[in-house]
Amino acid sequence: MIDKDVVKRYIVEFHYRDFSDVRRRELNVKFIENKVVCIVGPRRVGKTYLLFSLMEEPTKYLYIDFEDPIFYNSTPGDIVDILDAYRELYPEYVNPIVMLDEIQVLRDWERTVRYLLNRGIESYVTGSSSRLLSHEIATQLRGRAITYTLFPLSFREFLRFKGIKFEGRNLYTNYSRILGSLDEYLKYGGYPEIVLKWEKERILSEYLNVMIRRDVIERYQLRNRFLVNELLYFTLNNYSRYISYDSLYRLFKQRLKVTKKTVINYLTYFEDSQLFFLLKRYQPSIKGRIASPRKIYLIDVGLSIMYNKDIARDMENTVYIELMRRKHYNNPLWNIYYYRNSQGYEVDFLVTEGDKVRECIQVTYANSHDEVDRREIRALLKAREALKCRDLKVITYGYEDKVVESWYGIKEEIEYIPLWKWLLKPIS
Repeated sequence: MIDKDVVKRYIVEFHYRDFSDVRRRELNVKFIENKVVCIVGPRRVGKTYLLFSLMEEPTKYLYIDFEDPIFYNSTPGDIVDILDAYRELYPEYVNPIVMLDEIQVLRDWERTVRYLLNRGIESYVTGSSSRLLSHEIATQLRGRAITYTLFPLSFREFLRFKGIKFEGRNLYTNYSRILGSLDEYLKYGGYPEIVLKWEKERILSEYLNVMIRRDVIERYQLRNRFLVNELLYFTLNNYSRYISYDSLYRLFKQRLKVTKKTVINYLTYFEDSQLFFLLKRYQPSIKGRIASPRKIYLIDVGLSIMYNKDIARDMENTVYIELMRRKHYNNPLWNIYYYRNSQGYEVDFLVTEGDKVRECIQVTYANSHDEVDRREIRALLKAREALKCRDLKVITYGYEDKVVESWYGIKEEIEYIPLWKWLLKPIS
């Protein structure tokens, strides 16, 4: 049984905490009656501070960090005594707003959440993808949860964390600082701690080690450590490139006793832990999408700092994560694919909603129209013809214009927009 006096001291100490360093994030979390709000995502992206940012008056909130030693070996039934401890401190509040941080640490955590739901108590929970996946929440709570996924900082958040204003006239006043910050963002990524601290390479290296050890090896009890390391090495050297299960299997079987199924399983574990994402090809048939090679993108380009970094691939990876951020934060009906037709013309990203292709996007490291590969322009025009999409973009490093391009009778305006300007567009 938990000690109520110790819990009371914990609650009071939390309420006296200084929250002045808490910064707002772009993820707009909304409470829905009779639903628990679940905030998930990879470790170190700021889920705890997102909870803090929701607090209007801290004393109305009961915040429980299940990684705190006070709650070590807690059971679901302890929530009754914890609530009683809060009510004895604050009898003016019938029910606090409950925030359960790192809920996956608590064994049978879903019992605690159901208890709160059944009593109409507004509740929020967070969990790292190492032990709490979206489909696990859906299974355990049976439709009684609404789940939000938090990503590393967008470039807009990155600038705000650094105190660089970009709204209105500030865009021109701070133009040089914004461009310089883009290079830093592409190199080190958007983990909040990385933005605010020195020793960036050392911290990123530790993040990667912890993600592999706890989110992959320990969670799935993997025994083939050599295969884990080989997959990690391959991933961090080949982000923003194509992979296929068959080619990976052929590569690894030369040196390892491994089956194709094992390779697929290990890749799935990496993806479930949100170390990277595997982007599918846009094809009319579901079978075609499954069978086609995938493109691999890291959750954050900073993780490749110790490996084979490349600014063109960093740009493409950054655009993909921003598209995923916009999908999860504001447009859940979006789907994102890459496109390749039978002639081999490729478009980096298609954004679809239902059966409609909303946007076709190429990403290129170019500072002038002459530096844009003509094949990339042709691919957009071919996609325009095949998919009836008229919103064609080329995201460049520094070139900006709108040009009517034509090729073999296909004609359409293409918008060329610098990466920094595209990243600064509000989520909508």
